[in-house]
Amino acid sequence: MILLTGATGAVGVRVLDQLLAAGERVRCLVRDPTRLGPRRVDVQLALWTLTDARLPGGALRGVDTVVHLAGPLHDQATGTLEELNVTASWRLADAAARAGVRHFVHVSALGAGQAAGCRFLRAKEASERVVVGAGAISGMRVTTVAPSLTLARGHRWAWWAQALSLLPMTPIPRHYAGRSAPIAADDVAAALVALVENGPETLATAGTSPHRLELAGPEVYALPDLVHEMQAAVGRPRRPTIALPIGMLRVATAALERPGVAERDELALVTCDTAGRRGTADAEALGVRPRSVRDALAR
Repeated sequence: MILLTGATGAVGVRVLDQLLAAGERVRCLVRDPTRLGPRRVDVQLALWTLTDARLPGGALRGVDTVVHLAGPLHDQATGTLEELNVTASWRLADAAARAGVRHFVHVSALGAGQAAGCRFLRAKEASERVVVGAGAISGMRVTTVAPSLTLARGHRWAWWAQALSLLPMTPIPRHYAGRSAPIAADDVAAALVALVENGPETLATAGTSPHRLELAGPEVYALPDLVHEMQAAVGRPRRPTIALPIGMLRVATAALERPGVAERDELALVTCDTAGRRGTADAEALGVRPRSVRDALAR
């Protein structure tokens, strides 16, 4: 039995579809089962939110592998970004360890670290530490999977590219360290499913660490080039960029947070370095050849 969180997200729906197509038994930890659509009749369900102090009874019964995808980019009404990523991950990993789960797959992010200029990446580094710690105490095997920016048509970054194309010029921060190696949500999902089905032992023979994987696309982009590439990929005209002080962009983004148009933490993420150091090697070790930005946003 596989326990899956984040099953309604861009990567999660693809992981779930691939696991079901492979004949795997899946139990989804979800807040709202209706968001699974017709998939909800094909899985076992356990109601849970990231702020719940404990898992529902039986959620981990018979579970061999946990795939923990849930972890929002920004604060929500139910809790802070740190609570939803770090505390929730620790609770789930601790419960899984005590239940005898053999393999815990924790999805983090490339660029995670306490020195990162982004709350999300700092929270992801902390979540990695608490999950690995829970595994070390119990002997539960933990694999951290860290993708770069994950792209899917109609989702967060594709929407940003379309929205920015409506402006005569695309604003970008004047100073940024941001490089990224975007990867398709389909490719991240395929890598996760391969990891679950084949086990981390197969990675050692490919020269890849079975403990922490980097999932990156084939091209590394600076921020202006990435914006232009995504605009072209979603069929929008490329707009010239204009560099503005980061403080000005934060103020503008903050004004758009209330109607849900933009988030400051999303802006912060694209100004950080999420390119990684291993390129496509880890994805290819799992049998996945990552596609280009244009291919990623074509579906």
